[in-house]
Amino acid sequence: MRYIGNKENVIPRMYEILIHKGIAGRSLFDFFSGTTSVSKFYKRLGYTVSSSDFMYFSYCLQKAYIENNSTPTFERLLPLPIVSPLKSCASPLDRVIAYLNELEPEEGFIYNNYTPEGTSHLSQPRMYFSNENGKKIDTIRQQIERWKNDNLLLGNEYYILLASLIETVSFYANVAGVYAAFQKKWDPRAIKPFISKISFIIKFVLPSPSGKAFGGYSSPPMLSFMNSEVRNTKT
Repeated sequence: MRYIGNKENVIPRMYEILIHKGIAGRSLFDFFSGTTSVSKFYKRLGYTVSSSDFMYFSYCLQKAYIENNSTPTFERLLPLPIVSPLKSCASPLDRVIAYLNELEPEEGFIYNNYTPEGTSHLSQPRMYFSNENGKKIDTIRQQIERWKNDNLLLGNEYYILLASLIETVSFYANVAGVYAAFQKKWDPRAIKPFISKISFIIKFVLPSPSGKAFGGYSSPPMLSFMNSEVRNTKT
């Protein structure tokens, strides 16, 4: 995930230092989990991991990666005629993501607050996302929430879908890793058509001890659309 402070590249070295100093164990509490890079690393090693963060986006990632320990089946969702025709995909998660990617774009919170068209009333329209990608993100987010409200998602399936969206969004955001500001020129990756991805989810469904997620009480403005209340208002 593109997010400043992500420790993914330095964790192996951190682990080597701890082992060299004789610091070891079988459990870990990640107090400021963020993108969950540290938690995921130790879960892969077989540790029992607990993680915590005040940010709601982090809580979603923790629920999908750390607490979750099984591949989602979407047994309530897939029998629906609107989803089931997508049978060529390899797994239930593939089928659901493929369906979400085919939805017609609709305007919502991201479009209204973080795209040039949605913020054309401002002296400096915001360029966090292209107009089409902003609508696509809104469409997927709102559909996930509808499924949740209709009791069509079980266990951590809701958070797995949110994690897929969060992870993908970071690669289409016109930012340099800091979501407090957007770049004044379009990054080439930010104007590519938005396609939600799932490969990162699958590799963390491990035969490891299930962890525990805590927190998730607030969000930075850029990721506030992940909160359970789907908003369509302008800020």
